[in-house]
Parts: sequence; C-alpha cells; structure tokens
Amino acid sequence: MRILGTLFLCIGLIEVSASARAADGPEGDGAAKLAVYQICQALAAVDMGASGSSSVTECNGIVRNLDGQKLPDNLSIHCLEATTARPEGYKYSGSCVQTDHDGDKLYMTYDGSRTGEIKWVGGTGKFKDISGAGSLSVVAAPESSPGHFAYTLTYEVNWTHKAK
Repeated sequence: MRILGTLFLCIGLIEVSASARAADGPEGDGAAKLAVYQICQALAAVDMGASGSSSVTECNGIVRNLDGQKLPDNLSIHCLEATTARPEGYKYSGSCVQTDHDGDKLYMTYDGSRTGEIKWVGGTGKFKDISGAGSLSVVAAPESSPGHFAYTLTYEVNWTHKAK
C-alpha cells in the first residue's frame, strides 16, 4: 500500500510540474523584438556562371530578447537555409529550431532578401500551439574564414498562443 501511495504522489508531482512548466510559456497574444547572433557554414553550392548560384547553409547561434522580456530569451538556434543569387536579385529561405534551457522547442521559418518575413509555426512544451509572424533585417559581419560567415538578424514578432 505504501508503494502505491508513493507512486501516486510521484505521478501527482509530475502533473503539477508539467502544468507549472506549461504556464511559464508566453500565454495569449504578445510581441517582442529579438536579435539572433549566428555563424553559418556553407554546406553545398552550385555555380551557374552568369546565371547566378544556389547554395545550402547551416547556421547556429543564440536568440536574445531586446525588450528585456523573460520569454522568449536566451534560446539556441539551429537553421538550414537555401539561397539563390540571380542577376535579378538575391533570395533566401530557411527553417529553424530554437531551443530554450528546458529543452522546449520553437519552430520558425523565414524568407526574403536583405529584409524578410519570419513565421513561428509551433513548438513543444511551453511553445506548443504558438503561432506568430513578423519582419526581419539582416546585417552581415565581415567574413571570418572561407566558407564561414556571421550574421546578426533582428526581428520583430507578434504571436498568439492558445491558452491551456
């Protein structure tokens, strides 16, 4: 009987902990200005001469909240990006996973040229059922070594998060 009581106590504590953790998320509607500092590495490229080029890049970095809000802030970010450079212009699109200290993930897509659009398309844990959209701007840092480059992305996002 004592074992069953201990088991039910443990299950109850897990449920309370999960509820508290979900409550730590950005509930309702919100907005933030974020900066992403990342370093990228070219994975593959196709040079098409005067017609331009296409490439795939992997980026890793950190996301900081410029408004001083607790969430979202201090997330790691991992992205894959496809770029095309053509005589008529340059375009990129990518997908990212942002992970917080609890291991909860926030999924993001983006596209544009020097400026662009971002979308939050869901996540796990406290970011489950979140959606958002906003604009981004990009500032490239000087190239550090061949095939590696750094960026600062700044984006403003508005989100909706379903109440639990």
